[in-house]
Amino acid sequence: MRLRDQEAARRARERREEEDAAPRLHEVASTLRSLSISVHDQGESGALAGTGYVRHVVVARAPALFVIPCTDTTCEDGGHDVTADVLAALRRGDAEFAGEDACHGTRGNVTCGRVVRYVGKAEYAND
Repeated sequence: MRLRDQEAARRARERREEEDAAPRLHEVASTLRSLSISVHDQGESGALAGTGYVRHVVVARAPALFVIPCTDTTCEDGGHDVTADVLAALRRGDAEFAGEDACHGTRGNVTCGRVVRYVGKAEYAND
């Protein structure tokens, strides 16, 4: 197995362990019925890099953990942990919320700094 493949396997294993150890989302936001998060990646130039997707969360079994991987293939140990902001919005009962986060990883000897913007849409039992 190549070193790069070994590193990817290690990161995937660590990610699964973190998800398994996290509390379940339905425990943290008990009235939450559905959640989707649209994620858009922004490159160094400030323009959207064309990378975007919608994450549909299965509330009944999802971990209360929201970590978005960095899309820069040269970034090491990066990513975007938006857990605190997302959970705060869900605890407030926000139907819609948005935020952004800069990557904390490195590319060589410089900080990655790649930015993601996200928009969450939530539905609750009391809606």
